[in-house]
Amino acid sequence: MKKILWVVLLLNVLFLFQKTSHADSPITATDFYKAYMDVKMVERAHLEGVMGLEIAEFLTSLENPIDVKAAVINALSWRFDGKNNAELYAYYLALLYHVSVTELDTEFLSADEVFCMGYLTAMDDYFHPEKALPILEEAHKVMKDSFTVSIILALTRGQKVMDYDWCEVWRLTEGVLKNKELKHDLRPEAIKMIVDYMVLYKEYCE
Repeated sequence: MKKILWVVLLLNVLFLFQKTSHADSPITATDFYKAYMDVKMVERAHLEGVMGLEIAEFLTSLENPIDVKAAVINALSWRFDGKNNAELYAYYLALLYHVSVTELDTEFLSADEVFCMGYLTAMDDYFHPEKALPILEEAHKVMKDSFTVSIILALTRGQKVMDYDWCEVWRLTEGVLKNKELKHDLRPEAIKMIVDYMVLYKEYCE
């Protein structure tokens, strides 16, 4: 009986450690939406945490800037056991384009929609960033001059490499920060929030 209790206690400790370490990561620890709380849809996403029709319409509308869309997705946040906001958005896009979810293809989606799908995927399942990376890379091909798109891609790549190279986590972010060709379409306060966390990985480059 004591052995069973000891094993259960050990598993609980390991689970807690895993939860703490993964909750402190590029995807989960960069709450830059706080710099956009003056935007009603960002506030709504933060309060609800679930993809709804109005949020989906907001993410698809070309009238809304890409940085605000990213802030909305960031505000939807994450959960240790995962979310399904990307799936809900996929169903919305499927209805919008009159296709089945399985037929949904990036070829007929706008670059904004591809980016949103990629970032939602990253936020939904931050334990497996490799699911989101091909989608975000597809969006980046079209919007490679966007600081917002580039930094989200860097954070997602950082989420992937943090398992074995913490210095590279910082270098990915630094590369975006040093790119003078990017259009700074993300609010300075939001950039600061991201950098304030990501710079913690810099010490591992020494």
